[in-house]
Amino acid sequence: MCARAHLYLQEADLLKAWLELQHAAAEEAERQRREALAAEGGTAEVDDVGPQLPETHRAAAAGGNFGGFLRPGEGERMAAYVASGKRIPRRGEVGLTSEQIEKFEGLGYIMSGSRHSRMNAIRLRKENQIYTAEEKAALAMFNYEENKRKEAKVLEDMKTLVSRTLAVHSHEGAEEGPPAPGPDV
Repeated sequence: MCARAHLYLQEADLLKAWLELQHAAAEEAERQRREALAAEGGTAEVDDVGPQLPETHRAAAAGGNFGGFLRPGEGERMAAYVASGKRIPRRGEVGLTSEQIEKFEGLGYIMSGSRHSRMNAIRLRKENQIYTAEEKAALAMFNYEENKRKEAKVLEDMKTLVSRTLAVHSHEGAEEGPPAPGPDV
């Protein structure tokens, strides 16, 4: 077995182990939630009404929104290529690696998807959908971090203001002494 195949097998084993740990952690969290609900006197089955989505589809349902006109799973597969920094393969190139395709094109071969303007237009549209979805996700994460930073700054300013106000009032109260007795009415 070549070194690359051995690395792929090790990577697959690591992924399987990680997935098993994630699954076990999710099961433990669900068990604890049910126990807490049962301890409060409620039933654990209150929110589990109706048919449940199979585990294999739950992960797919949580995938990104890549817009319309993509076949099921196509957006996730294309996004995986983009995330790993590879070129999205065209029809007829699926069995080849990005490096092999670039080498063939460098030698002068014309790949099947490059000849047809309509296929090229469809490929570009699909790639742009993926890139747009990736950009939206990155922008959402950036906005979330920015809002979190702003909230932390506002909270820190409020804490400073409260501590300053309390310090001023405590000094005023210490200098004046006890309040003067007023006339009894």
